[in-house]
Amino acid sequence: MNKSKYGFQKKCAWRRALQAFACFGLLLAQALPVAAAGKLVLKIQAANPSTNMPQVVAIRTSLPERITTNDIINLAGLELGYDVKSDTYFVHGQIPLAPKEIVVREVELNDIWTLDEAELQNLLSRSQSMAGMLESTDHAQTAVAARDNVQAGVAAILARQSENRISMVSAVRHIQAYESNRKVLQEVKQQVGSIENLVLASGMNPGDTLVGEDRRAGAPRRDAHLPVSFGEAVVKITVMNSSATQARKVDIHRELPPEVTIDDVLDAGGLQVQFDPKAGLTYVFADAVDIGPQETKTFDVRLRDKWNINGPRIDYLAAQISELRKVTSSRASLVAVENMLVEAEASLKAVAEEKGPEGFTPAYIAFFRRQADRLDAIEQSLNRMDVALKPLFTKRGFDLPAPDRKTTWLIIYSILGFLAVMSLLFLFRWFYKP
Repeated sequence: MNKSKYGFQKKCAWRRALQAFACFGLLLAQALPVAAAGKLVLKIQAANPSTNMPQVVAIRTSLPERITTNDIINLAGLELGYDVKSDTYFVHGQIPLAPKEIVVREVELNDIWTLDEAELQNLLSRSQSMAGMLESTDHAQTAVAARDNVQAGVAAILARQSENRISMVSAVRHIQAYESNRKVLQEVKQQVGSIENLVLASGMNPGDTLVGEDRRAGAPRRDAHLPVSFGEAVVKITVMNSSATQARKVDIHRELPPEVTIDDVLDAGGLQVQFDPKAGLTYVFADAVDIGPQETKTFDVRLRDKWNINGPRIDYLAAQISELRKVTSSRASLVAVENMLVEAEASLKAVAEEKGPEGFTPAYIAFFRRQADRLDAIEQSLNRMDVALKPLFTKRGFDLPAPDRKTTWLIIYSILGFLAVMSLLFLFRWFYKP
């Protein structure tokens, strides 16, 4: 297993630590993921190589991607931090160690890398039941082909998941299997969505809710809902001289969050602004800043608030729900869509009532990023419903049944007779023109 993959460990060879200790008394710390039933245990090891000196080791270990605060079972006495640049969480802390002492902290995480087998079985049974509903329609063959694709996809997911359970394989392999299964699951949901659309198009009710996806549905567009004017956020950069007698010159270099461009820096607070094309980040800096003895200097960098911007988007999604409800309210066959709208409306209300952290901190950025993710999910659901209902939006004219064959021919003969009479009238008038 590659111990450095996914940021699961901080690694330093023993030989290098001993060499560094000769000059600086450095310590050894490493992290290793271990599979356990229903959870992933991140083992973080810290060691003091000294034979006679106690030391304090600083630990900072990144958690795997997709992990949120709700997925953490036990921090093992460490602190939780958020890395704005990578959009991931990490654990950190200071551990005092006696000479030659080794300690292991076990951070426990929920196993979020396992797909819900009940959901998979629901997708399978739903595709089978809806294909049965379409058995006597013109869509029967298309529905059967989609149902077979769902069955093959679910079988492949269950087999891969069974072979790569966290209690049987390494954590890295377990996560890799999950990522592969997610791609197959998306295809399965799209096949189920295609059958649901056929059922709706046939005027039948596909059930209480739509569980499939539609590849034609547009992706969420965060940039389409940006406010005309942004608020302001202030980044405080503080430097301090702890010496009581000597002045110092300090170089300042602070990277700004990835969302920030040079134009988003409203006031650099006396610092200079540059963009690093290699890192893809905007940063502020100053060279050789004079700081007197025991002096503290604070630079307030004013930015456009590119995070607390979800208000206009919430209003837009509320309006979209209202428009979709105009189509579903009068049609009994659209109970599934109406139920989805009720659920989306409740989710949107919950998001609108959330209160973010005070002050511009990493927690502030994390909160509004996750809030935008939740709005993405709501918008994706609405886009899926919009695609399914497109034929109903564009329908025009009277909602009347089609005429039978006899009536159709009668209408055709009437039109032909009318044209014949008009032609004769024009012919007589031409002959008898004075």
